Amino acid sequence: MTLALIAFAFRTDNPDINAKVKAIFLYNFSKYVEWPEKMASGRFKIAIYGDYPALEEELIRMSKIKRRGDRSFEILNFDSADDIIMTHILFVVKDRGADIEDITKKLKRSPTLLVTEGDGLINRGAHINLYYENNKQKLEINPSNFDARGLKVSNELVSISKVVNG
Repeated sequence: MTLALIAFAFRTDNPDINAKVKAIFLYNFSKYVEWPEKMASGRFKIAIYGDYPALEEELIRMSKIKRRGDRSFEILNFDSADDIIMTHILFVVKDRGADIEDITKKLKRSPTLLVTEGDGLINRGAHINLYYENNKQKLEINPSNFDARGLKVSNELVSISKVVNG
C-alpha cells in the first residue's frame, strides 16, 4: 500500500481501524523522512506519548513483520514529558496535545519527528498533524519545523499534505 493511497483512508468509528490507519501512516513516515547520520544505526524507535493501547498493539504487530531497511522497530510509550527520550518518531495522542510545550522543550533540537492529531499543534512544534476531513484521514505538514530539527522531508510526502508555515 503506498502512502498516497493511505492518505485517503476512510475513518470509521471503530478505534481499531483508526489505530491501524495511524500505524500505517507512522510506518510510512519512516520511508519519507530522512534523519541525521547519528540516527542511522540501531533500532528504529517509534514512541507514543499518552494512552492509546490499540495503536500500541498495531505498532507492535507491525514491528514483528516490518523493517526499515535492515533495522528492526522498537515501540515505546511515554506517560510524561520527563520520560521522553530521543526517538525517531513520537506520536502525541490527541488528548495529550495540551502538553506540546513540555514535549517540544524536552526534545529541544532532537531529530525526533513529532506527529500529532490536534488542532493548532502544527503551529506549536509538530512536524506532521493528522486530522480528518470529510471522513478521510489527512495530513498537514510544517516544513520549517523539519529544518529546525535537522530532518529532511521528501517532496512526495509534502505533495500529499496540506502545507502550513507557522
